[in-house]
Amino acid sequence: MNVYDGELVTGLLLSDGFGITQEAEDADVILINTCSVRDHAEQRALGRLRSLGALKRKQPHLVLGVLGCMAERMQETILKTAPDVDLIAGPDSYRQLPEIIRKHLNGSFGKFSIVPGDAGEDFTDIMPSRGNGINAYMAIMRGCNNYCSYCIVPHVRGRERSRHPDDIIIEIERSVEEGFPEVTLLGQNVNSYKWSDLGFHELLDRVSRVSGLKRIRFLTSHPRDLSEELIERMVMGGNICPSLHLPVQAGSDRILKLMKRRYTRSEYVSKIHKLREAVPDIAITTDLLCGFPGETENDFQQTLDLIGEVRFDDAFTFKYSPRPGTAAAAMEDDVPEAEKVERLERMIALCRKYSDNSRKEMIGREVEVLMESVSPKNASEWTGRTGCGRVTLVPGAYKQGQLVRLKVEKVLGFSLWGNPVLTV
Repeated sequence: MNVYDGELVTGLLLSDGFGITQEAEDADVILINTCSVRDHAEQRALGRLRSLGALKRKQPHLVLGVLGCMAERMQETILKTAPDVDLIAGPDSYRQLPEIIRKHLNGSFGKFSIVPGDAGEDFTDIMPSRGNGINAYMAIMRGCNNYCSYCIVPHVRGRERSRHPDDIIIEIERSVEEGFPEVTLLGQNVNSYKWSDLGFHELLDRVSRVSGLKRIRFLTSHPRDLSEELIERMVMGGNICPSLHLPVQAGSDRILKLMKRRYTRSEYVSKIHKLREAVPDIAITTDLLCGFPGETENDFQQTLDLIGEVRFDDAFTFKYSPRPGTAAAAMEDDVPEAEKVERLERMIALCRKYSDNSRKEMIGREVEVLMESVSPKNASEWTGRTGCGRVTLVPGAYKQGQLVRLKVEKVLGFSLWGNPVLTV
């Protein structure tokens, strides 16, 4: 979502006459797009701002701005930590950036500005500037209504609001015209998309009929809202990739309840079974969180047991860090930091085991790969991804966006490797 927002801001500024430079020293304006989901991301952004502050002191004309979730949540902290910042704009205020930036550039603004946002904003009429590539990210909705106890997103991005389906289709058609053969539909809870009587599975059906679109991905899905209709649509296949990111977070019902996830472990596992029965080749990835307040060793062991039961194709793993303003921040953060780190290491090791096994099980199978670029490690090979999202190396020379059918012969690190059997 942050990548997409960055592309939105770029498109907005380019349409207003701004240009892009690759060197910070040559810029009149530098905007840092930020994330507040994890404390580590915030600390990295603050460090970057301090570094850019030194550049601004050498080049006083430079306009330095902070965008995104951190800008929404940490205005006072940003001012204290990075006093050289000129403007702060949350994720619903980008539309006003060109005017505010120009006022800073011509000196008609004071030292500092906080750009007000619009809680109902969806930026429908702004076309992102994506450059060149394969996959076009596309927000079909913004905000979230779930208020999981650990999550800052609803507090900084607001309530759910879905985009008009016609506007989504227009943007996808334009991305295909620009040379993007693949689209990833984005939402904090993408499968709760709703416009009038149109649900997510019906939107997915409309998107699948866009001429020239070779692949469709979507994320992130909430287990509670994974519908039978969506599973049925995935069974139909076509250009909808057999891949689903379904965050579980924990394997203990007690912890899931404290997290306000609103499903049980058995309900989650039941949906996984339905998915794999309906789409046998589906790749299922997840998010996992350890060290949540009150998590005992037994609770954590249940998470490890769940990993062994489901055998995820891949997982994003994190240790808990309190997000001020969330319900969990009021709970006692009673798992020692050293224990969080140790649990995270155990979780990563187990997830990696099943991820490695998943790749090895591909050996001998035929897969279709969408070519992306020359391999950075070997100019005689190209790299691409299977429909399931697995990175694949292929010997030979190809065109970006070309589909190649190949037989997987081996695994090299985190990548598959195979020889072509059919080129489209």
